Amino acid sequence: MFKKEFSADVVISGAGTAGSAAAIAAADQGLSVLLIEQFGAAGGSGSIGLVTPIMSSHIKGNPQCSYVAEEINARMEALGAGTGASFFDPGMLPFVLEKMLIERCVKILFHTTVTDVVMDGRRIDHLVLAGKSGKMKASGKYYIDCTGDSDLSVLAGFPTLHGDETTGKNQPVSLRYLVGGINVQAFRKFLYDIGIKIDAPYISGSVCKAKNSSGPLDDIFMKAINAGDLVYEDAVYWQFFSVPGRSDTIAFNCPEYFDIHDADDTESLTFVQLDGKQSILRQLLFYRKYLPGFEKSYISSVSGFVGIRESRRAVTDYIMTVEDIVSHRKFPDAICQSNYPVDVHGRKLNLKQLTSTDPNEKPYYELPLGCLIVKDADNLLAAGRNLGSEFAAQSSIRVIHTCRAMGEAAGIACAFAEKTGSLRSVDGALVREEMRKRGARFVCDVQ
Repeated sequence: MFKKEFSADVVISGAGTAGSAAAIAAADQGLSVLLIEQFGAAGGSGSIGLVTPIMSSHIKGNPQCSYVAEEINARMEALGAGTGASFFDPGMLPFVLEKMLIERCVKILFHTTVTDVVMDGRRIDHLVLAGKSGKMKASGKYYIDCTGDSDLSVLAGFPTLHGDETTGKNQPVSLRYLVGGINVQAFRKFLYDIGIKIDAPYISGSVCKAKNSSGPLDDIFMKAINAGDLVYEDAVYWQFFSVPGRSDTIAFNCPEYFDIHDADDTESLTFVQLDGKQSILRQLLFYRKYLPGFEKSYISSVSGFVGIRESRRAVTDYIMTVEDIVSHRKFPDAICQSNYPVDVHGRKLNLKQLTSTDPNEKPYYELPLGCLIVKDADNLLAAGRNLGSEFAAQSSIRVIHTCRAMGEAAGIACAFAEKTGSLRSVDGALVREEMRKRGARFVCDVQ
């Protein structure tokens, strides 16, 4: 029946931001690990998706709450491809991640998709895989869903959460790209001349009509729109970042699509992938005509998949709420800390009534281990942007540093469950302490 069969202590679906961290952490605990990935590289959104830089935790000292993240960032910096927990080159990330995975003897299956989940009561018995080898089987003691879209929960028949609780609509999606051949110094001088003074070695900026922003670049965009060189949607959300190690390259976090209601709909994703490239070409021609330094620029890379901020979320033992985020709630079984803002693109939220007024409140929230344990299963965790959370809460949690910490915690939790007998008997505080022992920095380590 199966062309090939694989088994490991931990089977992880998705080798992206959370999945790679989960695999590394589980392997460091002495577990055998099988890592399944539909594409041909590790890193997910941070590599193939071109999502850069790492957003700050907005906590003093910017703790990453992940020793795996510390190692990744240090290795990237040593290659001249990163600046610690900030700017990095997404093209170099797979080289670092894959070396780390290989060093830990993680079994990797690229170009492989999970097509079914076979249950035995409340436990996953095995996964059915598809690839060029044909139909395959993957068995494990524990499974971690790092697909970003809760694919394992869906295939197992478990309920999931999807989009805004009122409308069901997901966050806007994007198709990111890199432009090379830029005279960055000429562009920097142009920015300085129009009032954007950037003294740091790396530059970033944006135009965002979706939030009714205004800035020095707005007039240039409107001039191009009036001349027919851009369309208004090009100015709805336009954002750029420097890329370490690429002195002639800038990364763009756009075009963004605000009217895609279902971020896991095949036809919608196809539309964005096709229409997005036409938008990118239009924007490139705009750069060459209107922006000094871009005269000889070219598209060096386009994301291999649509950038999804939020789609299906797992139903877990604990569901993070937006009140937890803005009131800076703390948990005894916390495995991550952050103060990244609630960031629902294209929408303003009135959260003042939920915000803590305690002047002694420590300005960050925590993620409990319970928001990673899938409620209806005994051996399945969800880590990454598909954790158990409310729609608005997820908009704060979905960034790289929290996803890495969640993956790390999930991998360690599997090892602890081997000793305690079940995932639900694992103490999140002990998981956090193990993370700290291995080099993860939490608030108490930086203040």
